[in-house]
Amino acid sequence: MQRISTLPVNPPPIRAVRTARGLSLRSVAQRSGIDPGHLSKVERGEKQLSLDSLYRLAVVLELRELAQLLKPYLGQQESA
Repeated sequence: MQRISTLPVNPPPIRAVRTARGLSLRSVAQRSGIDPGHLSKVERGEKQLSLDSLYRLAVVLELRELAQLLKPYLGQQESA
């Protein structure tokens, strides 16, 4: 019987960007203010981030276009 792997062929996008930048999970977590365990689960697709956390992560990973797209939604949260 042939076994079919359920593991992704490519690393998840956030992990791919982080490793391409040469950054460790712990350093990105610390710089973005996200718990390392939570960030690890986000990278594996097991958890999601709030808009605020996603924005901070985009800034740390230098994903300027994503950060720019999220920025208008952060102002609504801050004024509430």
